[in-house]
Amino acid sequence: MRIIAGQWRGVRLVAPSGEVARPTTDRVKESLFNLMGWSWEGGIAVDLFAGSGSLGLEALSRGADHAVLVDTHPRSLAAVRENVHRLRAEERCSVWRLDWARAWERLERLGWAAGWVFVDPPYRLGLWPRVLSVLADSPVPIRHGVACEHPGSVNLPDAVGRLRRVKHRVYGDIAISLYQSHPPSGPDGAAAADAVGKGGGVIDARGVSGQF
Repeated sequence: MRIIAGQWRGVRLVAPSGEVARPTTDRVKESLFNLMGWSWEGGIAVDLFAGSGSLGLEALSRGADHAVLVDTHPRSLAAVRENVHRLRAEERCSVWRLDWARAWERLERLGWAAGWVFVDPPYRLGLWPRVLSVLADSPVPIRHGVACEHPGSVNLPDAVGRLRRVKHRVYGDIAISLYQSHPPSGPDGAAAADAVGKGGGVIDARGVSGQF
């Protein structure tokens, strides 16, 4: 598992020990980011089920200002912190030990905007519709979109509230669905993302996770 492109291209990442996560393969990750395009003009990448942190860190490598990496499992969080350390990206990351819903509530309370949001929960939980519903009903601006990785056998809705599915691809057993806000998040959302994204070390999750 490695960074595919950008500033840290080729750097290898560690996966959580044991079977606590299902890391996105390099092939699927490359396909995902090709679908998303290079729409990184700063802003915040939010990975609600971080696992190793691979998706959020790939976004940082490609130009995102900041990554919010969310998970609840200690071994996943240990892998995230190790990977952030390998990239020396501590000033550009917030690592939150929270479940996805509480993390999204925290974004809302902080007044932050998201660039891309990654949704890749454990398949057995089947959380995609619920997560999409929460994101769609939230006032948090989503500048670029929501990227869902899910089994090809799972059919996600074409629209959930303000979110519309704009791309869908199947790669073997894995599918990727991309959603965007309609109407798109306006300049206020962009300004909010830039304001916190360029804060570097000011953005900190120590109050939530207890440590970096």
